[in-house]
Amino acid sequence: MKKLLLSSFALLFGTVMYGQQDPQFSQSYFNRLFPNPAVAGSNDAICTSIFGRQQWVGFEGRPESYLLSAHAPFKALGLSHGVGLNVLSDRLGQENTLNVKVSYAYRHNLGPGVLSAGFAVGMIQKTIGNDWRSIDEFQRDPNIPDNGAQDLGFDMDFGVYYKIPKKLYVGLSVTHLNASNLNTEDSPLNLPNAVPVAFNYKVARHIYFMAGYQTEIINSNWQIKPNVFIKSDAVSTTFDLGALMEYQERFWGGLSYRLQDAIFPMVGMSHTFSGNGVGGGTIKVGYSYDITTSQLRKHSSGSHEIFLNYCFTIQPKIKKQVHRTVRFL
Repeated sequence: MKKLLLSSFALLFGTVMYGQQDPQFSQSYFNRLFPNPAVAGSNDAICTSIFGRQQWVGFEGRPESYLLSAHAPFKALGLSHGVGLNVLSDRLGQENTLNVKVSYAYRHNLGPGVLSAGFAVGMIQKTIGNDWRSIDEFQRDPNIPDNGAQDLGFDMDFGVYYKIPKKLYVGLSVTHLNASNLNTEDSPLNLPNAVPVAFNYKVARHIYFMAGYQTEIINSNWQIKPNVFIKSDAVSTTFDLGALMEYQERFWGGLSYRLQDAIFPMVGMSHTFSGNGVGGGTIKVGYSYDITTSQLRKHSSGSHEIFLNYCFTIQPKIKKQVHRTVRFL
């Protein structure tokens, strides 16, 4: 596992910057479907997650990201499959992004684990607002969309993922594979005396690598889970490196580091229950706080992120069998 992680660093590290277009989530250990469609169905349960993130609190126009994610396994023609859904709303200043995509994964048993290959298709919409502030008459500058602008484009992802339950996972994926070019010659919000602008936005491909390992320490009640998450757009690269410690699969705490950006502790808990017709369900809630380590710490009080996850399985009802015998009438 150590060799795998070190090799991944060597392959994906390039210029270290932070200009990627995709939103940033700190609790990536619990958010694997959004960057990798091959994760669909990998929990062998129906799972739904909601993530909310407020980044760089204290800045006006700071990034705000919200994600709804769901996936489930199914069998067809004697084969194992998975389907998933991601709905992302991301805001940064005047820029708003809506990304909706549906995922499919083919799953195949390989050794002690399951190897999956999957793709996602959907739409991505970029919107530029019209709340500009300037001491000059910016409406006369054709490079500034003073009356707003937006466009919609096709989006596609691809990924592979291997998982040994309660042991390890490794994934590699590419999002925005088709690198859509969003453009329009005018704004949908035409205001009097506004100068038409040419809105042109190039969606960049992003490469993701994720890996994690799980092993017990002290005894089976305590588990430690080191993990790494690497993101690159082929121009800039960043990574999260951290570990979680979990007690009785109910409570966890951890610490991660993002290169030249932040240190973020996280805590969480889960509760498992059973119900009629449902073969067990688990609710998880987690929180992380980014302690900024870059120069932004002088102006920001950090970043907050919370998630809620619910997974359950559906078991068929057991049919009652009645037998008759001549001994009892």
